Amino acid sequence: MEKEKKVILKKGPGAQNALWHPWIYRSQIGEISGSPSPGDRLSVYGPHKRFIGAGTFNPKSEIVVRILSRTPAPWDKSFFKERIGAAMEHRARWVTDTNACRVVAGEADGLPGLIVDRYDEVLVVQFLTMGMEKLKGAVLEALGEAIPNRGIYEKSDSVSRKWEGLEPRTGWIQKDCGDEATVREGGVRYKINFGEGHKTGLYLDQRENRFLLANLGIKGDALDAFCYQGGFGLHLALGGCRVLGIDIQESAIKEAKANRDLNGIPPEKMDFRTANVFDELKALQKEGRRFDLVILDPPSFVKKKSALEGAAAGYKEILLRAMKLLNEKGCLAVFACSHHVDENLLMQCSLSAAHDVRKDLRVLKFMKQSADHPINPFIPETYYLKGFLFSVSSQ
Repeated sequence: MEKEKKVILKKGPGAQNALWHPWIYRSQIGEISGSPSPGDRLSVYGPHKRFIGAGTFNPKSEIVVRILSRTPAPWDKSFFKERIGAAMEHRARWVTDTNACRVVAGEADGLPGLIVDRYDEVLVVQFLTMGMEKLKGAVLEALGEAIPNRGIYEKSDSVSRKWEGLEPRTGWIQKDCGDEATVREGGVRYKINFGEGHKTGLYLDQRENRFLLANLGIKGDALDAFCYQGGFGLHLALGGCRVLGIDIQESAIKEAKANRDLNGIPPEKMDFRTANVFDELKALQKEGRRFDLVILDPPSFVKKKSALEGAAAGYKEILLRAMKLLNEKGCLAVFACSHHVDENLLMQCSLSAAHDVRKDLRVLKFMKQSADHPINPFIPETYYLKGFLFSVSSQ
């Protein structure tokens, strides 16, 4: 009989954490037996030999084990179909007014290493871990039965695959559709070119915040910094604002302009600049430009906890520059998209910037990721997008 592949955890807080958190770090492990290979399934036991769950093994990663189930049940098509079905039920209840959403959000849906986004009739998938890569066949079978679709595109090109010892992989897995799709988000339409852009095509996690800012009733001038494909600006321009979008990537600005035209927005209502946002905020101040709303949605400044100090300086810099561009009692929306940056740090950066430019702040809204990116409070890493909407006035 083949020896059971298993890990036994050390005594201490790590063993307790494993009862509810799916990640097992190298430092938590006391013993590994059964000679597991990368991607293998193994059993996880506490220090007193109590079964905790079954997970996938990867000694190349700092997260050596990712628990996938709390029972010895097999990981077959039925297992994944049940998990995907539960994820779909959540979206059916809480996601409205769009035909694009995240239908599987990794750990938050009990499927570590798997991301699935739906764009109308096309699914875009990411297999981010060695364990999920080895389970790809069963996952794809389950997806095909659980979610009717006309195509599945793989965009497994995240840097996390390198950490897992995997090469990037992109391309169509199955296809009965074109290479583009038009998706709807409220009254806004976007054109998606599968295989291009960041993430799987759109920043779906900001949908509810785009709705929120568009419903503020602001009719003046708005600045959408780090605008990417124009998401916030499109909603604002259709609501009556004059919008300036800034992004350093020419390709992003090209897509933003195409989305502007798709929505019938004239260039005088929505203009763009290809520039470094830090430099452009200074330039706008020199030009004497003023705005009623500034949106700061930068890419993650923090990939690792060790980068927090530099990130805090970056946030303070753009916050300070943005506050100088606001009209009296203008609104400022700022976001952080890393679980390493919590609300306290983002607030401290905001307060420090306001102090330096002699501004008062009032919090109008606390913001977070949309409901199709669920937050499991037992897994703090699932809460990564947070933001504040401030009213900014002179002291």
